[in-house]
Amino acid sequence: MRKFLNKRPRFIRVNTFLAFAALSGLPITTHAQDRKANFWGPTVVADNPPNYKDAGPDARKLRPGTFGDDYPRAVELKGGSWLLVFTTYRQGDTGYRSNPKGGTVLVIMRSKDHCRTWKKMSTISDPGRDMDNGEMIELPNGDVLLATRSVRWQESYRLPVYRSSDSGQTWTRISDIDCNEGAPGALGNPDKGVYEPHFYRLSPTLLAVMYSTEKHVTETPSYSQTVAEKLSTDGGRTWGKEIWVASGDAADRPGMPVWTRMKNGKYIVVYEVGGPKNFPIYSKVSDDGIHWEPGSGNPVPIEQGAPYLVGLSDGRLVLTSNNHRIGMSNDFGVTWKSVDDAFPGGPDEAFFSSIYQIDSDHLALMTGQLRPQGGRRLAIRIGTLPEEK
Repeated sequence: MRKFLNKRPRFIRVNTFLAFAALSGLPITTHAQDRKANFWGPTVVADNPPNYKDAGPDARKLRPGTFGDDYPRAVELKGGSWLLVFTTYRQGDTGYRSNPKGGTVLVIMRSKDHCRTWKKMSTISDPGRDMDNGEMIELPNGDVLLATRSVRWQESYRLPVYRSSDSGQTWTRISDIDCNEGAPGALGNPDKGVYEPHFYRLSPTLLAVMYSTEKHVTETPSYSQTVAEKLSTDGGRTWGKEIWVASGDAADRPGMPVWTRMKNGKYIVVYEVGGPKNFPIYSKVSDDGIHWEPGSGNPVPIEQGAPYLVGLSDGRLVLTSNNHRIGMSNDFGVTWKSVDDAFPGGPDEAFFSSIYQIDSDHLALMTGQLRPQGGRRLAIRIGTLPEEK
């Protein structure tokens, strides 16, 4: 979804993105619908910054003054509290093109009541750059790592990693997963960036991360975008060689990977495939989380664009995406059925959602939700898990 959506689109406003689900012609589900009338409770607004007067569009033709919040991601800490990270502009910022120290920043919030209420804790910025795609994981020693993308569009792309040893109050930059650097404009047409990191811990001493990369677009053969993986044996301070996870035809754009270990011991990754395929979701399964079959993987026809996956404690898999559906698999991703719509207001209502199991009976779905005054607010819906069938 990144070509149009996930980079906070390259020169296209998110709110005007076409209703791709209606236009794609993809099948909606592989099984009969199984909807529950009261699956979701009321919407919790975790953050909703006021609009302000800006100096004009930023580097992506977006207006900082009405940007709001976007791309929420969360992690549960050992003590039972939750951390949440999302992307926003500081009040009054006009973007790095007009403000040398400007650009989108990451805000970290904390909840002590299973994602019902939130308190701001800290902010991470990279002055003169746009930050986005925040993602967190807790290490066995209690440290929290946060990966993100930090961008100067078409000239500098980085995936920095930050560490917090005090539950998200302060952060120190410790490494870069990957990067690509050039003169202004040199990394455009086509873009050659790296984006959307997603952590998973394969063992107490082996940390892995997947991400999207365009760095192979000028190679032979050429790939517009692929999903890559790297490993760290020292808590994210250094990273190994790139592992190929998913690729397709030259113009295909596998991206936005999210992955987990299933109850059968295998690993599953889901990702969108942008480009000519118009953002269907695909999946792959690996025995060890390191070795993956070549190619595009298998389609997941109930979802489209920007997927997010969670493995439940009972072994079921729950999946959501930009079409707002909640899909569920009882057979480790072989088949899927649509359970409910979390935000049924239309294809522009919510983007870049994430979903988590917050206790034995409930899910929390977090999203950047469209607001009447422009931009998005950080919205959370708590849902009751359907009974297993």
